[in-house]
Amino acid sequence: MKKVKHSKFKNTGILFELLVRQITLEVLNGDATEKAKHIVREFFSPKTELNKEHRLYELLLKEKYKSESRAEKFIDTINEAHTRINQSKLQREKYNLIKKINESFDMDDFLSSPITNYKVLASIYKVFEAKNMVDYDVKDIFNSKITLIENITSNQTVIVEKSDDAQKLVESYKKQDKDLRLLTYKILVETFNKKYSNLDESQKELLKQFINNITNTTKFKEYVEKEIPSIVKELKVLHKSINDKVTKIKLAETVSVLNKTKIGKTVSDNHVSSLMISYELIKELKGRLNDK
Repeated sequence: MKKVKHSKFKNTGILFELLVRQITLEVLNGDATEKAKHIVREFFSPKTELNKEHRLYELLLKEKYKSESRAEKFIDTINEAHTRINQSKLQREKYNLIKKINESFDMDDFLSSPITNYKVLASIYKVFEAKNMVDYDVKDIFNSKITLIENITSNQTVIVEKSDDAQKLVESYKKQDKDLRLLTYKILVETFNKKYSNLDESQKELLKQFINNITNTTKFKEYVEKEIPSIVKELKVLHKSINDKVTKIKLAETVSVLNKTKIGKTVSDNHVSSLMISYELIKELKGRLNDK
């Protein structure tokens, strides 16, 4: 029995999400060529087999059921629907899509971007691919189905930032197709699970840097490493102006944590969240001082 090898390169769900990330970069960088946008419109138009398969990916990602038995039946129904897709046409479209992506972008950079729900997307790919195999590792596909069942029956939700300032960051996306706009917005805020209101310039800049350099982890790491000492310096200045003992202790603890922060090869979500919280603290303290 052979294991179904997952191919990030052939996973329709992953390719679509990576293209949407490229659309995000194009919008933020003012790239008039709009290569990614044109590719999505060409290969994921309503009549394409790629679009049909992508819709099945989306259903398995987003649909929720309370019971495992219903989730399992839903997976079987989606899997059966996948058999009705013209497989030869799908493979031909996917080949042409990959060729187009390779011609338009640096493939290493394109594929290096972190993927939302990677494990779930890989499991969907394996379940779909297993149908075309005579002999496959049953346990491997069983584990993939378990992953899908857990995803479908989970109650976890993503809190989406809705403040006016955050909304201004995505005003330029409003002319995008609805599905692309929603996924682009989700990608923009998915790192943060805490609401922030009235984002200041430092917070908005961090958000922009995060998206702009999503395929350039080295540059984003340099940006974060430069910001941490700047935040520490500002917190120390504020520490001198605060009289409340409890607040001073909390400030000292925050500075200590930031000074001990070590970033590995890439910046983690926790690092980004820590910076956002630090900016929020600075903003709050300055507001208190101004009110006096």
